[in-house]
Amino acid sequence: MIDSQKLYELKVQPVGNGLIDLICAPDGVDAFIDFCDENGLRIVGFTWWCHVTEGHEPCGMGGPKSCYYAGWFSEIQMSKIMELNDNESYRDYFRNVWPKDKAYHDCYWPGFWLSEEKER
Repeated sequence: MIDSQKLYELKVQPVGNGLIDLICAPDGVDAFIDFCDENGLRIVGFTWWCHVTEGHEPCGMGGPKSCYYAGWFSEIQMSKIMELNDNESYRDYFRNVWPKDKAYHDCYWPGFWLSEEKER
């Protein structure tokens, strides 16, 4: 089970069963990955969520109100989750690849999916 108090401290909002769609602000990705590493949790993928604020048209479908920030989240339709090799690959992606991607949107926030099995 994931430490819900720590998710609260990190302002990571679970949407699914606690292991999928853990929506994380872009500036909190490193801290969330550190948390995963410290607890032996493996990120297996992520989906995109649009952070909708006043004056911003949703990029996707409906979704939950944000627990920590103004606005709500709109789920971006995807054919499958984005999967990378390991936690450090996700860190590199969000630091170096995504900000330079032609499809980049600053309103897109990742919803991380974690493995039910802890890493050793």
